[in-house]
Amino acid sequence: MILAAAALLSHIPDQRAANASRAIYGSALETVFAGTAASDLGGHASTTDFTNAVVMKVKSKLDVWATL
Repeated sequence: MILAAAALLSHIPDQRAANASRAIYGSALETVFAGTAASDLGGHASTTDFTNAVVMKVKSKLDVWATL
C-alpha cells in the first residue's frame, strides 16, 4: 500500500506530489535494505513498525529537500 500511494502521487502533475512520491519510494526501499521489514517482505517487524520507519525517513527527506 505504501508503494501504491507513491505510484498514485507520481501521476499528479505537481512538483510537490512528485517529490513526495520519490521520497516514499526511496524511504520504503531504504527501510527494507536497512533490515526493517514486515513479514510479507521477509522480515520480522510489525506493519506499524515498518510504516513508522518509512514515515520518519519520508519526513526527513522532505525536510532536507525543502532546504535545497
